[in-house]
Amino acid sequence: MTTIAELVAEAGGLLHKRDLVAQGATDRHLTAAVRSRSVRRPRRGWYSTWQSHDPRFVAVAVGGRLTGAAALHQLGAWSWRRPPITVSVLETASRLRRRRGVRVVWDPVETGQRGSTWAVDPRDALSRAVVEAKSFEDAVILVDWARRAGIVTDDEDAAEVLARKRADAAGLVAWSDGGSESILESAAGTRLRRDGHDVVRQVPVGDTGKILDMLVDGLVGLETDGREHHERRFDQDRLKDADVALQGWVPFRAGTTMVRDLWARTSAAIDALVDTAGGPRRSPPVGNSSLPRVLGPRGRRTWRLAMPP
Repeated sequence: MTTIAELVAEAGGLLHKRDLVAQGATDRHLTAAVRSRSVRRPRRGWYSTWQSHDPRFVAVAVGGRLTGAAALHQLGAWSWRRPPITVSVLETASRLRRRRGVRVVWDPVETGQRGSTWAVDPRDALSRAVVEAKSFEDAVILVDWARRAGIVTDDEDAAEVLARKRADAAGLVAWSDGGSESILESAAGTRLRRDGHDVVRQVPVGDTGKILDMLVDGLVGLETDGREHHERRFDQDRLKDADVALQGWVPFRAGTTMVRDLWARTSAAIDALVDTAGGPRRSPPVGNSSLPRVLGPRGRRTWRLAMPP
C-alpha cells in the first residue's frame, strides 16, 4: 500500500488534504503520518515532506508562496549568497502566520493564477527579484540565468517581464547576455562592460570548434572556470589557450576566487594585457556609452537605470 509520505513526495513534496482523500487517505491515516513525522503540516489542510526550515515549507506556513530571488533560487538561479525568504500573498489574504526574518509582499489576484502551490510563476518572481537585488550586478546575473534557463526568450519577451515592477528594469536586457554559462561569466562580463571594455561572448576560436567565453576589446581571450572544471579539463584547457593564441588573442583565465574575491587585481591584469597587446589606453572608467546608464540608489532600490529619451 502506498503511504501518505510517498503520495506527497510523488506530488513534489506538498499536497492538500482533498487530493490525499481522493486517493483513499482517511483522517486516521493522515493523523498517523503526522505523528510518525513522515510528513509535516505547514498549514491546515496541507501536508509536506519538506523540512520545517525549507523556504518552500516556510512560505506555505506563512500563508503564501515563494517569490523573488528566493523562488528563483529553488530553480537553480545563480547567486553569490542564499537570498532571504520573500513570501507572496494575495491582496485579499488574511490570517497570515508571520515569521521573523521572512518578508511578506502583497500581489494582485492575477499573480495568484500563475505558478505552483509553493511559488509564483518564475517570470513574476524574476520581475520582483531584479528590482530588489542587492546590487546592479546581482540583477544582471539573474537575467543572464533566466535567459539561459529559458525563463525568458528573446529581448522583447525579457523586456516585458523585467518592466512589470519598474519600467527602467527593462534596460537590463541591454546589459544581459544569453551567452553566459555561469555566474562567473555573467559577473566578469558585467564588470568589464561597466569599466568601458567591449565584451563579446561565446566567440568561435577559428575552425577548431571551440568556443571562447569572452573576447575583451578584441584582444584578450578571457575564460572563467571553477576549480572542479579546471581539474577535469586541465590538458584540454591548455590546448584551448594555444588555439586562442594562434588566433592572435592573448589567453587569460580567471577562477572563482579571482572573480568573486580578487576582482580589482584580476581587472588590473586584464587592463595590462590589453595594453601589452596594443589596445588603446583608457581614461578612468566612465562606463559603456552604448548601454543604459546605471544610477545610484533611491528608496528601497539599490540601483536604477536611466530611462532612454
